[in-house]
Amino acid sequence: MRLPITFILLSLTATSLLPAAILSWDRTEVELEMKPEQEEIRASFTVTNEDKKRIRIARVKTSCGCTGSIIDRKILEPGESTEIIATFAKGKRQGTNVNNLKVYIDSQPDPVATLRMRVIIPKLIEATPMIAYWTPTSTQTERRITVTLDERFVDTITGIEYDEKKVNIVEEEPASGDASLILRVTPKSYDVLYRGNIIIKAKGKGGRTAETKAMVFVQP
Repeated sequence: MRLPITFILLSLTATSLLPAAILSWDRTEVELEMKPEQEEIRASFTVTNEDKKRIRIARVKTSCGCTGSIIDRKILEPGESTEIIATFAKGKRQGTNVNNLKVYIDSQPDPVATLRMRVIIPKLIEATPMIAYWTPTSTQTERRITVTLDERFVDTITGIEYDEKKVNIVEEEPASGDASLILRVTPKSYDVLYRGNIIIKAKGKGGRTAETKAMVFVQP
């Protein structure tokens, strides 16, 4: 049976006019930095039912498959609190990751809160830019790659590996700034197609090691 359009509009209007639940949060945003060995990190958000009626947390929708949630309890009587634990799995991710968790309760079509979890994954060693390339229209001059160490974790460059038959590299101490080393890179020939990598390795206290790579590409 088809419902009249007027009935549908009235139903939608009634739903949108439902009184919003009165909730308070200890926080809705958090910033965390992972340790190099960590694969997962968690953040806790506490919500309190300030309303005069019982509420039920229906679901928490995350913005990324790397993020999950654990709810201490879903049904809150007036004045009661519960904890929502947000989890983040690092996987192969790097840098800064921002993930949102939208919290829904029964009888409310829209989220009652958006929790934001900002996770910083430290880059122990970084090469910038990550590619040195030459094309027929580019200048046949050296390319410079800046190597930076996060000295909280690694403080010594232990090796630089590359194909010495295809590439020339001159190591240069940086004049100032946060850089640890400058690599001045030129191909042996601008007339031969080449794709290869420069592997840069480092170590720190306690035997911690790290490495990164920069690509070398010559397109004659």
